[in-house]
Amino acid sequence: MKKVSLFSIIVIIILNIFSADISANTKNIKPIRAGVLLYSEDDYYISEVRDYLLKIENENKERIDFIFYDADRNQELQNKQIDELINMKVDLILLNIVDIHQADSIINKIKAHNIPVIFFNREPSSLKGVKSYGKSLYIGTEACESGEIQGEMIINEMKSGNIKDRNGNGILDYVLLQGDKDNIEAQLRSECVIKSINKNGIRTNEIASEYCNWQQECAKNKIESLFSNYGDNIEVIISNNDEMAIGAILALQERGYNIGDPNKFISVVGVDGTTEARKMIENGFMTGTVIQDAEGMAKALYRIGLNLAQGNPPLQDTEYKFDVTGVGVRIPYNGYIVRNSPNL
Repeated sequence: MKKVSLFSIIVIIILNIFSADISANTKNIKPIRAGVLLYSEDDYYISEVRDYLLKIENENKERIDFIFYDADRNQELQNKQIDELINMKVDLILLNIVDIHQADSIINKIKAHNIPVIFFNREPSSLKGVKSYGKSLYIGTEACESGEIQGEMIINEMKSGNIKDRNGNGILDYVLLQGDKDNIEAQLRSECVIKSINKNGIRTNEIASEYCNWQQECAKNKIESLFSNYGDNIEVIISNNDEMAIGAILALQERGYNIGDPNKFISVVGVDGTTEARKMIENGFMTGTVIQDAEGMAKALYRIGLNLAQGNPPLQDTEYKFDVTGVGVRIPYNGYIVRNSPNL
């Protein structure tokens, strides 16, 4: 009995030492510090991505510590923020770049300090720099997809008689509100929506194309001016995002349009699925919006970012796949909402 008792005591001591050692090691493990550089927090989609990242952080405090910066659309300010993160020796940088043409020089700076970096949402004008650095990649959307979905919405609205040939010329006359000139995503959204409509045998005429850098007030001013000259001809307003779409609707409403009278309605479609756009759609003021998956983007940044920071292959133990570039991961859009229709 004494031998059994002594053996039991020894086993308990060993287990306690082992358990204490594990506990000490666990306490010494620090969460990965990830700098998140946002081109503008007042962009609805970007603010949603930020909020979902914060949610992920709150649920995984032992694994990740996000440090957020707002560049306020200023590349010089963002460059300083990058320098600050480098000096802090963070484990990972998530970069929503302001000036897509500066990606190569920025990546060279980050590469010199061996910090993994993920560009997201705003695609660099060239992926050459990203390809040159094994600890870098890009996460974005398939921009053409959103344009094609907008095209589908417009075609369905025409078939249902909600978009009328106001001037009787047998052509769909439209105004296009674009993001910024050099933004690849804005360009593809704009091109693909028109191609999608034309492929369905519908002739189109561009009354005007205006760049409004994703901003509501600019779009409102542009549509106010265009309506004065082309009001009787505008049949649909196609916007690269919801903020500009809402600006267009506010301009139309000042003219007595899009407030409930079906005979005084001009279709407006956007992208993002913002709360305000959804309310406009519910009230019948806006035709529809494509839903951009902010939660899906945040999850991809977190999961792929952890792999990079831990020295693992970026897509290890994930369902993500690289696109044809070999350094790009695409997050699909999450359906769309149209008037009197469920979220598909």
